[in-house]
Amino acid sequence: MPLYEYLCLECRRISEHLVFREEDFTPYCRRCGSQKVRKLISRVRVRLSLDSRLERLADPALLSGLDEEDPRRVRRFMEKMGAEFGEELGDDFEEVLGEAEEEMEKELSREGGSEEGDGGEGETD
Repeated sequence: MPLYEYLCLECRRISEHLVFREEDFTPYCRRCGSQKVRKLISRVRVRLSLDSRLERLADPALLSGLDEEDPRRVRRFMEKMGAEFGEELGDDFEEVLGEAEEEMEKELSREGGSEEGDGGEGETD
C-alpha cells in the first residue's frame, strides 16, 4: 500500500494519503480541501526482515566507536538499536543512564579536584 505525498498549490501544505487503488483516488489537501495539488517524489522506506536487521547490527564497524565506560556512547548505541527494532528504551533505562552519567561526571570532577587538592595540601604542611 503506497503512501503518496501531495503539495497543495493553494496553502502550500503537504498532505499524505494512503492509496489502495490510484485510479479510484482523487488527491486533495487535508488542510484546506483544495484539489489543486502536485504529487511529490517521496523517500522510499524499505521494510527489512528480522534477519537483515540482525545482520546489520552484527557489523563490526557499528561497535568500533562503542566505549562501554562512556554512558553517552552507550545511550547512542542503544537508541540506534531501539530504532532498528522500533522500540523505545523506556523510563527505567533513561534513569539508569542518567545516574551513570552523573556518577561519571562526579568521578571526573574528583579526579580533577584531587590533583589540585594534593598540591595545596603539600604547601600547607
